[in-house]
Amino acid sequence: MVKILLLKIVYILYYFAYIIARKFNKNRCENNFVSKSFIKFNNRLAIKRSRKKEIKKIALLLPHCIQNYSCPYKITSDIGNCRECGLCKIGEISKFVKMKNATVKIATGGTLARLFLKNEKPDFVVAVACERDLVAGIYDSFPMMVYGIFNELDNGPCMNTNVSLEDIKIIFDLVGKK
Repeated sequence: MVKILLLKIVYILYYFAYIIARKFNKNRCENNFVSKSFIKFNNRLAIKRSRKKEIKKIALLLPHCIQNYSCPYKITSDIGNCRECGLCKIGEISKFVKMKNATVKIATGGTLARLFLKNEKPDFVVAVACERDLVAGIYDSFPMMVYGIFNELDNGPCMNTNVSLEDIKIIFDLVGKK
């Protein structure tokens, strides 16, 4: 209990530092030092904590902006709607997640992501999002084990973003999901 309380204090301090850094950061689309260090700290902690617990259920949370913007087959309600055309990573990710027998959710925002986590109660979460959403989501879901990956803003924020499938695979392998 004391460990969780101390971790919560660290998370609160990081979050305050993040808010202050955002106030002074002119380019809000760029990941700042505080965000990167918070995610790095959190990810090391999540991996360390996962080694002390048997991980039976992994969830992957993805932002809706990873889907190609012009795709007519919206996947926000069901990733199974993906036609695997190759214009975005959703098809590849979907195949990988099925192979690992994990759960995947495409979130249109933080509220939907939190509801998904509350209902599914996974042992470990791999979350992909932009800087602001990822930091806030990890903070909100504490003490749940969440490993965060920044999405790549190749075309700017909120449209046709990207993520490395290799990064996702590495994390799944690290937490021992077979």
